[in-house]
Amino acid sequence: MIQADDLLKVYYDPVTEYKVAALRGLTLNIKKGQLVSIIGPSGSGKTTLINILAGLDVPTGGRVVVKGQQLDKMTERERREFRYYNIGLINQFISQNLFPRLTVMDNLMIPKRMFCLPHETAKKEVEELLELLRLKHIAKNNVEKISGGEAIRLSLGVALAKNPDILLCDEPTGQLDNMHTKEVVETIKDVNITMGKTILVVTHDIRFRTVFERSFIIRDGRLAGISIDINRNQLEFLMQSSEMKRSYVDPSNFARIPDEIKRSLGIKDTVEYDLHPSRKIGLIWNPDLITREDIYHILNNPEEEYEETVDQVKYEDVEPIISRSFVPPEKEEPIIKIKNLKKGYPSPAGYNLVLKGISLSINKGDFVFISGPSGVGKTTLFNCISGLDKIDEGHVEIMGFDIKNQPEPLISDFRLKHISYITQHNNLFEPLLVEDNLLLPYLFLGKKMDTDYAKKIMKECFIDHKIKSYPDELSAGEKQRAALATSLARKTSILIADEPTANLNSELARSIINLFMDIAKLEHKTVIVCSHDLSLLRPGFRHIRLSDGQIEEDYRVSKEQLQEIIVEYLSIQKNKKNESIA
Repeated sequence: MIQADDLLKVYYDPVTEYKVAALRGLTLNIKKGQLVSIIGPSGSGKTTLINILAGLDVPTGGRVVVKGQQLDKMTERERREFRYYNIGLINQFISQNLFPRLTVMDNLMIPKRMFCLPHETAKKEVEELLELLRLKHIAKNNVEKISGGEAIRLSLGVALAKNPDILLCDEPTGQLDNMHTKEVVETIKDVNITMGKTILVVTHDIRFRTVFERSFIIRDGRLAGISIDINRNQLEFLMQSSEMKRSYVDPSNFARIPDEIKRSLGIKDTVEYDLHPSRKIGLIWNPDLITREDIYHILNNPEEEYEETVDQVKYEDVEPIISRSFVPPEKEEPIIKIKNLKKGYPSPAGYNLVLKGISLSINKGDFVFISGPSGVGKTTLFNCISGLDKIDEGHVEIMGFDIKNQPEPLISDFRLKHISYITQHNNLFEPLLVEDNLLLPYLFLGKKMDTDYAKKIMKECFIDHKIKSYPDELSAGEKQRAALATSLARKTSILIADEPTANLNSELARSIINLFMDIAKLEHKTVIVCSHDLSLLRPGFRHIRLSDGQIEEDYRVSKEQLQEIIVEYLSIQKNKKNESIA
């Protein structure tokens, strides 16, 4: 169904005159009806591959065949027509999949109307989709009022409505909690089994390697592994989300040495190989550390110290990377005061109250982490705090400024000066370069940008190499890091971040959280983050958990509580024998 041979994709930047290779000889084969995942860290080439398979882009070299058609030989118009009839594409940003002001039913009807189906036939098929996707109960709701999990399932339905043979899903669960992620995964499996569709799911989360029938692991623009299941528990991926013990050998005999092997053997730029006389076992070693004679001696006279032991990773092994503590401000100095906040939206079923009387106070220089299932009101709370949504009842006061009772121009001016709000949909202005996006807020403020500070932030967000790029030229993870950098560079008193690490792998996500902690500590900024990823919690954070529009928990995280949270979040079981975490 899909065959990619030695794919190359090189992007040329006319400003820097650099050529950047996103794909470097990638080869893969996907059969009809298969359900596979394409996984790898940010910047590994996943989205580039999806764009080529969808006919949105063409490779610089190599060949790509989909349903017997060689896409790289087609004209743009031919690729567009091929995509229209054969491929359903689900973008990670819901706003690019759906019409938010239309109902769920209307969104599903649009593809049917584009194919000029009779109304009764289209309606019947849409009702079958609603049943399959478990969306029948919200068929008449507007899209802007449904939860994230429901919106992703609806996006899948819109893609299915034109009955394509292939579905390409780009990071469909990046902004969902565990419960909704499982729902989406199960729905995708149902579609694969019930409708026989060929489905590719792109994700940065290495844990998807065991979820689907087959997993293609991409590293540095090449295929590094297939169907890897090393039977490790989830804690291991907090340490090394890219760790593998097997490699894929492509047609050019390229095989990537796994990170753990390279690091453990101390390999720099040279390795040596040898073949066992049985011709069934090959060896690899670092010639700077051990000779061939030493290798044979170890094999012929194995000592107990060389015997491999396979131990499950314990919580204590990963604790150093997630236990950096945040020290709360000594002085209680409220910067945000919220009292009896209520906010809702009209719906066909009546008025849907999302926030149901929330009251809390946030101190200057504190780090607040807000969690809770999709649809409980986290984003609505952020929109009310920043003044983007009008409050129904109650009050929100920030630095003495009453958000509720001020005219919109004053609220916008206050937000520009004092609040950096990083939304789930990147805050970038598409027609401008990344460096111009950094400058834009300062033009509105009439102030001079601190260039040195902006460069430092760009480097800390690992996006300084893309400063001369347009947002459309960035991957999803790069867009998110660029949006983070542009917000942080403003040096506002309050930073609000809604799922700021949803499109980042675990290493980058940890780096961003550490950066937020540094900003809160060194610059006395107030940081408020909401995320479904509880592995980003740290001792000392104030953890507020929302449930059904109300505060369910509000406490300061201790090291002991963090261990309990991580164990529960990653479904790690305790070892009854020694009570260690396995």
